Amino acid sequence: MIGERTVGSQTSGSQFVVAVFDDWDTLHAVLLELETDKVAQPVALLHARRNVPPKVSASSLLRQMTELHFERFHKHIACTTGQLAEALATRLRGGARTFADALHDWLGSNQAKQLESHLERGHLVLCVELRPSDDFSVVCGRLVQASPHMVELCNINFKPSCGARL
Repeated sequence: MIGERTVGSQTSGSQFVVAVFDDWDTLHAVLLELETDKVAQPVALLHARRNVPPKVSASSLLRQMTELHFERFHKHIACTTGQLAEALATRLRGGARTFADALHDWLGSNQAKQLESHLERGHLVLCVELRPSDDFSVVCGRLVQASPHMVELCNINFKPSCGARL
């Protein structure tokens, strides 16, 4: 499934592809592929698992993780330290009670709930920032082939502007 949600101005936000994976091996293969080709920069991984295999934990994406504790989410969510983790933590402090609430204007309501459900079921959520627009088809094509679940597009403006809430 592929969808898109634009938040704020197309030029002021970063464009991300969000993909969901079942297992560490598939995720690790995708990370190696993206790193080798340098077509896109994975910026965050989110998961609610306690077991991280050593070969995956050595990845730069998993070296520094932040834990997020949402009131109405039964597990702790680990998120790569960085802008996304900071933005989610800000929304958590601002009253977001669920992970889906924290995604409220970055993704559509149904997509946010689907991502939350994937995390609850132990799936792995990868966020990849698209740089030049010509990377789009290459990155999305690889993620759609590797991810048995959803691949979603969204624009995230990490700097709050008039009318945008973070």
